[in-house]
Amino acid sequence: MTGDDATPAASKGFGVLVASEPSPQEVQIQELQPRLVYERDARLEERFVFIVLAVMLLDIVFFTVMPTFGGPIALLILQLLVLIPMAKRMGMEEIARILGRVLDRMVTKGNEND
Repeated sequence: MTGDDATPAASKGFGVLVASEPSPQEVQIQELQPRLVYERDARLEERFVFIVLAVMLLDIVFFTVMPTFGGPIALLILQLLVLIPMAKRMGMEEIARILGRVLDRMVTKGNEND
């Protein structure tokens, strides 16, 4: 048993680990990974849609109660400031861009009126 005998066995063992066929469990994990990603994305989208619907229902209540026009506009701007980062965090980049454009238009229209 010399050091030379141990080196080829160790490298051979490592080669067997690298070149071995994936186990059935590893194959199943690889097949299920895309499904898991899809499910996560779907759940985040559902949560975001639920939050937006809840905000819309609250808007209906608040808009009927507020007597002036400035209150609903201020509330909409605050809601957009919350919904834009939430959309980005939930992976809804397109929605975040759309909401950002809406916020920009509201701000520019507000500046034009001044």
